[in-house]
Amino acid sequence: MYKDVTITARIDGELSDRLARLSAMQGRSKSWVVGRALKSYLDAELAFAEAVEEGVADLQEGRTVEHADVAARFKARFGTSGK
Repeated sequence: MYKDVTITARIDGELSDRLARLSAMQGRSKSWVVGRALKSYLDAELAFAEAVEEGVADLQEGRTVEHADVAARFKARFGTSGK
């Protein structure tokens, strides 16, 4: 398990006010709210970046499907080409 660390970030006044408001509404510390927000952001961004890396690797290895094949499969499954 990791030990907590302290980070410092410069944010604008409006963001600071919003952070204070949300922390008061939730009865949580600003540190807790920032930690949750940062975790959520990192989870989403890392998942996206990893998916892009996987897609690039697939492309480099030739694991692709032609657009016409995708359209034909879509039409067979859903009865339309999506147009």
